[in-house]
Amino acid sequence: MPSGRLLYWVAPRWWGALRAFIASNTARLSALGLATAVLWAYLGWLRRLADHDPWRLRDFWPPGFDSYTLGQAVQEWMLPALLVGLLAAWPPLGRVLLERSGWRRRGGWLAALVLVQVVYFAYLRTFDRLEMDHQTAGEIIILFAGFLLGPLAGVVVGAVSAVAAALLNLLAYPPEQFNWPDVLHWYLLYSSTSATLLWLGAAAGLLGGLAGWRRPSLLSWGLGGGAIVVLARFFMLLDESAPADGSGQLLPLGFAAAGMLAGLALFLRSLRLQDAERRAREGELALTQAELAALRTQINPHFLFNALNTIRYFVRTDPEAARRLLLKLSEVFQRVLHSGAFVSLADEIGYAEAYLALEQARLGERLRLEWTRPEGDLLQVQVPALILEPLVENAVTHGLAPKPEGGTVRILIERWGGELVIQVRDDGVGFDPTAPAADADDPPVALTNIDRRLRMLYGAERGLRIESEPGRGTRVELRLPLAEGTA
Repeated sequence: MPSGRLLYWVAPRWWGALRAFIASNTARLSALGLATAVLWAYLGWLRRLADHDPWRLRDFWPPGFDSYTLGQAVQEWMLPALLVGLLAAWPPLGRVLLERSGWRRRGGWLAALVLVQVVYFAYLRTFDRLEMDHQTAGEIIILFAGFLLGPLAGVVVGAVSAVAAALLNLLAYPPEQFNWPDVLHWYLLYSSTSATLLWLGAAAGLLGGLAGWRRPSLLSWGLGGGAIVVLARFFMLLDESAPADGSGQLLPLGFAAAGMLAGLALFLRSLRLQDAERRAREGELALTQAELAALRTQINPHFLFNALNTIRYFVRTDPEAARRLLLKLSEVFQRVLHSGAFVSLADEIGYAEAYLALEQARLGERLRLEWTRPEGDLLQVQVPALILEPLVENAVTHGLAPKPEGGTVRILIERWGGELVIQVRDDGVGFDPTAPAADADDPPVALTNIDRRLRMLYGAERGLRIESEPGRGTRVELRLPLAEGTA
């Protein structure tokens, strides 16, 4: 017996209630309000520290509209938005977005967004070297990280942006005497830009977790993101001596951010729609392949019993015929067990012939066959496995076998224009195609399974065409597209 003990912790009732509250919209909005209040108090302290005069909110009304700011913001944000789009289209990162993976895999996205932000600020540095003003501070990527990955990711990207913005400001306006403590204080810590970028990341993450914001949409990402950018830029102006002088930048930046984020939201929604369609196609294809595998391994027990009885009869009366029939039965088993999803038309015809040889030996003169066979390269055309034999089996088993005098099965395989046409006709008992199937062995059920496979592989217009009338027989036709140049 081991000397150690297993310790179990039973969570009290309040623990579950606390976790539910933390994940609720109320908790997120409360946290957002608290973060905004802290930022507001900090910005007020910065104004007092800089000994600025009090400002009035009415000085921001009516808001101006600086069209130059709008164009400049679109130009500056275009690069990071393009990089994010390329990253989302890259399968390793795209799958993380679509599958909502855990933090270990989503950490790759966080690292990628940090790298995008570094590239973006290096791009802004070129504006400084060209003595051009830049209007943005990485807000788009911060919002994207928060909306997509949560508050922690938003704060991380916001912190990286704050450091990069401080470094950019330091390179553009270096101090007369370089001193690390002063640089750290005045360029990073005592900066409304740094504080606002951190708040922006937290706000984006908290809002992104709200019900209705979790999936990218024009309303949440576009309008909501634009409004947050306007508020963030307003906060950045509050440590200026005259904040109202920059009021004309608020609406242009909001419009630019709304357009960029709406575009990213539409892009992500299209990716998820494509992924959903791909998964649906894969599911249908998997179902079709499973049905094919089941069909491939299925030997009708009645057919097997009848074939063995027929061979047993010929063993006594005609041993050579019994040997040929055993070879045909062996060929049936080999083709069923070893055929792939697609086979040549010649192989598919050979499988149907092997089946018909056994049935003709059993039914004798009651089963008559008429073939219209293809020749040349058409025999090498690849067709879905097991599409001809089940049609022939239905014609024999359900069409002619119940008829005392038997009948004729006519098989036509030809090229009509750019299509391969396969028809199986019988003059047996027939059935009503519009009547519901009574059980799983009814002919319409077997034909429906083949019809579904063909529609899945070639499109809705490539299904089976069935004509039947009780007492007069059945005609089943399928048409497959041929590749150009097929003889």
